[in-house]
Amino acid sequence: MDPQERTDTAPPEIHFMEIWISHVLRAGVIIAGAITLLGIVLFIALGTRTGQSLSVHQILHGGPPIPLTPDEILKGVDTGKPLEIVYLGLFVLILTPVTRVAMTMVLFAKQRDWTFVVLTSIVLGVLILGLTGVV
Repeated sequence: MDPQERTDTAPPEIHFMEIWISHVLRAGVIIAGAITLLGIVLFIALGTRTGQSLSVHQILHGGPPIPLTPDEILKGVDTGKPLEIVYLGLFVLILTPVTRVAMTMVLFAKQRDWTFVVLTSIVLGVLILGLTGVV
């Protein structure tokens, strides 16, 4: 059998969607890692000049208040605060699997598997409520 022949019965658009989901996951992790690394490098290089001269001990044991909303994080990123850049990287990392759940819901809809569309929608709703602080 030719290795490029497909052995499953999924339509080509479903296979394309699965590959696209894997690319989104990979890109999300790489982007989140790059943003976080940038924030760490800036923190090490500019920590005292940005008013964020904290030791590792202070960060791990009750450092400054941590911005928790996307608006607070983006305001800190706009002003060039290294820790907020790290938080942005972590936020992107958290959003990566949430995006995967949303894409999986679309995949189930294309497959017309309505039971899994409903279940995936519930999971996505819970994730979004958790991210917004409602749950």
